[in-house]
Amino acid sequence: MAQANITEFKILGVLQHSHVDGVRITTRHFRDGRELPLLITDPNNDFNFQDLRTLPEEIAVHPVYT
Repeated sequence: MAQANITEFKILGVLQHSHVDGVRITTRHFRDGRELPLLITDPNNDFNFQDLRTLPEEIAVHPVYT
């Protein structure tokens, strides 16, 4: 992000992926070592249904410069 001079991007949806053995998936978001609210969780993952799931609101992702 720093090389492209991007200050943020927005997550509009999540495409969770698991192979056949996956039974639940949680997508988490961290910023500055702190966990932010969950993006999405699927406690009943179905390998045969893997689709883009839109989020109820956009989530901003900001770079962490060290």
